[in-house]
Amino acid sequence: MSEEMDRIEARAHDQLRILQRTSAELDGLRVAVSSPDGAIRVELDGVCALVGLTLTPAACRTDGAVLGKRIVDVCAVAAREVQVRRGAVMERFHTDFAAG
Repeated sequence: MSEEMDRIEARAHDQLRILQRTSAELDGLRVAVSSPDGAIRVELDGVCALVGLTLTPAACRTDGAVLGKRIVDVCAVAAREVQVRRGAVMERFHTDFAAG
């Protein structure tokens, strides 16, 4: 019976390690994307929240509505990359957790 409990405990520890690693990866996920001309740079975190925005002087010379649309467009590119990276982390989690 002790061997079985040791096996169960070891599996639980492995799965906890996998959960902690996955949580840290998702918490640390950051994606930075720049517009093609480099005038706008955005940084999104793992839940697609905007955590950084850099505008060059050239970006600020455009109409506000145009600038806003460009920022949103760059954010959309970054958000797609966040989703790809989150998907890879979660796929690895599912594989490792099932094996753990």
